Amino acid sequence: MLNRSVPSFFHSKATSERPFCADCEAPMMLSCLEPDKPGFDLRTYACLMCAATESIVVPVSPASR
Repeated sequence: MLNRSVPSFFHSKATSERPFCADCEAPMMLSCLEPDKPGFDLRTYACLMCAATESIVVPVSPASR
């Protein structure tokens, strides 16, 4: 089994780690970053191996905008 962190849908802290694909376990790449509700971004990751996608909402700090 690979040693990996599995992303979750959360609003407690931002993550800079790339998620791993739930289908093939390959590292995913950030493919889209867009604003969500105030103070949050919607990050969409895509798997280059199998084309699966995953979106997560993460809080952003005012300094990162």
